[in-house]
Amino acid sequence: MAAAAKTFAMDLEVQYAERDHLLMLRQAEALACRAAPPHYVVLVNEKAMAPRLLHVLHGLQSKLLVIHNDVTEGQRLEIGNERERIANWIGTLTADASSAGYRLMEYLTERQPNGRPQVVGITGDPSTPVSMERAFGVQQWLARTPAARMSQLVYSDWTFGDSYEKTRILLKRYPGTNVIWAANDAMTLGAKSARDVAGSAAVVGGMGALPEALQDVMRGGVSAMMAGDYFIGAFAMVLLHDYHKGHDFAACGNPRVQLDFLMLVNRGNASSYYDLLFAGQGDPDFSIFSRAGCTTRADYDFSIERLLSNMSKSSDVPS
Repeated sequence: MAAAAKTFAMDLEVQYAERDHLLMLRQAEALACRAAPPHYVVLVNEKAMAPRLLHVLHGLQSKLLVIHNDVTEGQRLEIGNERERIANWIGTLTADASSAGYRLMEYLTERQPNGRPQVVGITGDPSTPVSMERAFGVQQWLARTPAARMSQLVYSDWTFGDSYEKTRILLKRYPGTNVIWAANDAMTLGAKSARDVAGSAAVVGGMGALPEALQDVMRGGVSAMMAGDYFIGAFAMVLLHDYHKGHDFAACGNPRVQLDFLMLVNRGNASSYYDLLFAGQGDPDFSIFSRAGCTTRADYDFSIERLLSNMSKSSDVPS
């Protein structure tokens, strides 16, 4: 997000609430009282707080963009959709977490060691939409794979320790488990550690791909991660930059934008992914995605593969 803001010379202020819903509300209330509010406010529907945050910020001149966790259908019954009752709520931007969960399961089950897939899953708390969407992708795959069985899906608090304990218990309860899926980096690494201690041969994969998880993939511990959810903030900066320049992203069809951009990272490509993004190669150039000034109404082509390819070409240019 910061790199994209730098690309477009945007002033970016980030406030962290650490999933504390009361702190989120206080931050929004303080923002609403500013003498000079920002042009744009980006917020997350964490702990199902979007309706309250949107109501607090409704009277501002600031344009509001919700990212990462979609506003649920139940919440939309309460507050309406983008650009309706809350007129300055201009859009919502999310990754297609269901598609990512589905694609990850396809990959993992092709590599599990014992015929019929027997799956245990660990997702985040049920109040967070993206937690349920990631799990829904796994459930979609199971519904289309009659030979597979989900032994149990459990909720976790997104941490290594809780995932470790729950995986340890699940492996004792279901000793035939050969696939373990988790909904973020920390939980995936916790599940992998519990698998190793138990001596299980189950394949492990998850969502996220922060440096520690990528390094584990490179070592062959975790089989695969769906990478790139952290780019959603950067892609939000692209949309807001273009909107500010008069290119409204809703002209492509809908102010509620869902992007299927997450990339499967395995032992074959984890090293190059890590080197380009986390080994000091410089910031990505997000201007390649901007459509400001374009005369066509084609959809945005947000692609991690395209971003990495552009970074690779730039790193090959002699200084």
